[in-house]
Amino acid sequence: MITITLNGEQLDINEGSTVDDMLNIIGAEKQQVAVVVNENIVYPENRTGFLLQENDQVEVLVFAEGG
Repeated sequence: MITITLNGEQLDINEGSTVDDMLNIIGAEKQQVAVVVNENIVYPENRTGFLLQENDQVEVLVFAEGG
């Protein structure tokens, strides 16, 4: 297991987890979120190959429709 910080909260995930795995764990809709790891944007086409590391700082931003 490794520990990352997700939106300011610690989260334990399996070692070798990708951004895509993390999004599945938290139940996020992949097309409706932006992901930033250590201040770097992770684009949707790179999420399945982007491995998370111990102590990564991750922000998941949800796009909300407004009106």
